[in-house]
Amino acid sequence: MSKKVDDFVKAFVSLSDSEKRQVFQMVKVMETGSLQEKRFITDSIGLESLSTTVNFAPTPGGCPACGR
Repeated sequence: MSKKVDDFVKAFVSLSDSEKRQVFQMVKVMETGSLQEKRFITDSIGLESLSTTVNFAPTPGGCPACGR
């Protein structure tokens, strides 16, 4: 497994049953929900937009993917 998956599983195991149900609900919406439902979740937890555009503006510290 990747480090991200390992970290996710470790965090998931530490959740209460109620929190685990919330995770399942969010994953279900992200997999099968409408674009509006997906945007609501991404906005509510502070994720980037689901749009397909790419922002090439300079960022402090450089690109998180390549470091440039």
